[in-house]
Amino acid sequence: MRRIKRLYLFFVKNCWSRLWNRQFLTFLFFLLLSSVFWFLQSGYETVEREFSIPVRLVGVPDNVVLTTDPPTSVRVTLRDRALTLISYRYFRKLGPIVIKWDEVSTSGGHISLSTGDLVKPLLSAQAAAGTKLVSVRPETIEFYYNYGQSKVLPVVFQGKVTPDSAYSLVSLDVEPRYVRVYASRTVLDTLTAAYIEPLRLRDLTDTTSVKCRFVKVPGAKFVPQSARVTIITDRMIEKTVQVPVQGVNFPASKTLRTFPPKVNITFQVGMSQYKRITPESFVLVVNYADLLKNTDNRCHLSLKSVPIGVRRARINPADVEYVIEDSSPDDLE
Repeated sequence: MRRIKRLYLFFVKNCWSRLWNRQFLTFLFFLLLSSVFWFLQSGYETVEREFSIPVRLVGVPDNVVLTTDPPTSVRVTLRDRALTLISYRYFRKLGPIVIKWDEVSTSGGHISLSTGDLVKPLLSAQAAAGTKLVSVRPETIEFYYNYGQSKVLPVVFQGKVTPDSAYSLVSLDVEPRYVRVYASRTVLDTLTAAYIEPLRLRDLTDTTSVKCRFVKVPGAKFVPQSARVTIITDRMIEKTVQVPVQGVNFPASKTLRTFPPKVNITFQVGMSQYKRITPESFVLVVNYADLLKNTDNRCHLSLKSVPIGVRRARINPADVEYVIEDSSPDDLE
């Protein structure tokens, strides 16, 4: 063990002394020097870089409602020496663009400003003389406003929601049910509902809540700006009940007898509804008109009424034997 330790120390000591000799230090010096020259040379090259400049709207009167806000920032592409552009990125950030309400034309509920006309004075004041503006995005800053015109609209769900095959959809709730929308009178007259953005969910196995925004309408502002969609699912389980067979459209003088008089109905239902579904929840019928067409003494059963939430109901047996008896006058009385 000691021998291995001595060999290790000898190896490390010799390698370290070989690395830090005069030749290696000379190599490091010239490597650092060449890196400095390369950085200085590339720093004076003319390049293009994109920057984000924040936008602020100030001086909005209290009686004005912005139905569409201006963008929070604009993207500008500048051309200059690399060192100058690096300074904009890390040391002297450009902006913000300040839009003063009193200095813009506020008529008609719509304001449209050229982004280039707003950026150029900013660059003249903050950027170096050699910095050139190449492009701006977006080219136009737009926003809508009004003086409080609004109306209340119902919220309408859009989309498709499907549970897992072993679950059922119990409820789909949208909150709030109504929202207030601010817009010009012309826009308000065209709106009948606030539609949420289409929502598509599948294979749900648990209660799910999703925050959804409203479909954008130019010049309109919804308050609140989003709605919450809550989907409740329920695990499906199987249940069997015995239901009596009933005859429909039979003359008063005729009575239906089936063998057996009751049949099993097996179905799937959510756990929350399991106890509420009883034999009385189903209506199992045989139509007299169908029996008149029969050539034998067997008839096919059909469900006339199935409770909401019940799936895959099966009748067993689906066919039963029957007889039609004439009722006596005493029975009719």
